[in-house]
Amino acid sequence: MQENPFVILIIALGLIGNLSWTGLAMASIRPLGETSSAIPVAQAGPASVLLTQGNRVQIRLQLYHLGTVEDDQGNVKTEWVELPAAASVQPGEVLRYTIAAENQTAEDIPNFILTQPIPDPVVYIPDSSRIDTEAVITYSIDNGETFVESPTVEVTLENGQVETQPAPPETYTHLRWTLTNPLPPTAVVTGQFEVRVQ
Repeated sequence: MQENPFVILIIALGLIGNLSWTGLAMASIRPLGETSSAIPVAQAGPASVLLTQGNRVQIRLQLYHLGTVEDDQGNVKTEWVELPAAASVQPGEVLRYTIAAENQTAEDIPNFILTQPIPDPVVYIPDSSRIDTEAVITYSIDNGETFVESPTVEVTLENGQVETQPAPPETYTHLRWTLTNPLPPTAVVTGQFEVRVQ
């Protein structure tokens, strides 16, 4: 009998209107057969959030933007800067989500999956999803109902023919990392992806 996947769903809130960003909220989906419930979150830094799934996994979600930084010699360079808790972002700005999951048990967690919704005010930047372990990266364009590695849509051409084309980035609603191997005891895996503010 195949074990149920251990799934974490992370929901980012607060990117609304002119995208004045005041914080994040998160929820978890427990393994199949258990009751799903929202889990309280606590601020864990300027703009990061911690979530503990039972006593098994701790999730840290951080949000960054491309900012300019001046070094000691007065040189200005562009780098990823963590957003403070009360940051504002502008249309066209690029943001990076970083999600770290830590196994807080002494046992492997098999079939570990991280799923991240993409908030409405932003658009996923193609090929920006990364994770620092072996995993299959898939995407949803139907609000998390199905996930595939390369989403497609059917487009009706001027001549009436229907053609299958790659789904445009603005149709992506979720992304998912499915670990190839069990998450080892005390291990931390970190995924990231980038979006553009609409």
